[in-house]
Formats: sequence, structure tokens, C-alpha cells
Amino acid sequence: MPTHEIYMTMPTKIVLNKDTDFEVYSDDEKLGTLRISKGTIEWVPSTYSYGYHLSWEEFNEIMQNHGYR
Repeated sequence: MPTHEIYMTMPTKIVLNKDTDFEVYSDDEKLGTLRISKGTIEWVPSTYSYGYHLSWEEFNEIMQNHGYR
């Protein structure tokens, strides 16, 4: 099983106008950055300059339909 490391950048206690970023690594290789904001959640793969956005409602639906407990 790979070893995962997560680095978090948190500007304030409440997410306002700036995203909170989580850099995700697997076995010392960066997988991408998860950006969390008030309006969306975004995944930016390490090899891309743009990300994939979901609204919080879309994210909720995906997690409930495809996630596992």
C-alpha cells in the first residue's frame, strides 16, 4: 500500500475569498492539489495547469453514490 502525505495551506479559520489547498502525495510523488472554497471543490492533478470543479451539491451526490463507508 502506498504511503500518503497531505500538506495543508489554510489562510484563515473560515474559508472566505481564498481557497484552502491540500497537496496530496503518494510515495513521495505529488498526485495533485485539492482546493476547497465556499462555492466549489476542485481537484488539480499534478500534471495539469487547470482543475476539475464540482459544486458542493454535486460532490455530495458523487460521494453518496460512489463512495464507500
